[in-house]
Amino acid sequence: MDQHEFAAELRRDGFHPVYASLRPNMREANHCHDFDARVFVLGGEITITRDNNPETFRAGQCCEVLAGSMHSEQVGPEGVAYLSGRRRNGGALTREAFESDLRREGFEVVHGGQTPNSTEDPHAHGFDVRIMVLGGEITVIRDGKSETFRAGGHCEIPGDCQHATKVGPEGVAYIVGKIERPTTAS
Repeated sequence: MDQHEFAAELRRDGFHPVYASLRPNMREANHCHDFDARVFVLGGEITITRDNNPETFRAGQCCEVLAGSMHSEQVGPEGVAYLSGRRRNGGALTREAFESDLRREGFEVVHGGQTPNSTEDPHAHGFDVRIMVLGGEITVIRDGKSETFRAGGHCEIPGDCQHATKVGPEGVAYIVGKIERPTTAS
């Protein structure tokens, strides 16, 4: 299975696909999530330990961690880049859960918005961004495709992704998570 097949399977099964990365050697102590998670490793490695049984996943490998399943996470020395999907069994992703996920993953959390009908020309940030719309709407244009997000909608924009935005006629209010991308030595 490749990442495109994995993403299609996520959508089919009710998961929201998100590209993300974690810093080298990051550890997350024993915990559980309130969502089912599926992960497809794009690069680097991550070790998931369940029932005292560690299992390491590398590029091209995938795993699933069900909601309520106690586990710990250990990222390898190069960090890990992955495509993940989350599915909350209790329904849609809430503002509180979105913000909690951002903080748990080391994102800086900012509450903000933009004025009605504002636009941004194509640009990239140099850091990964996750956005959840709280009110109004914003259209993100990337890879020649437009996608509009309204209240409850969320997306991720990798730091190197060229994109433009257009805000709807009511403006937009959102929660934004920002995290620096791991740099690789040349």
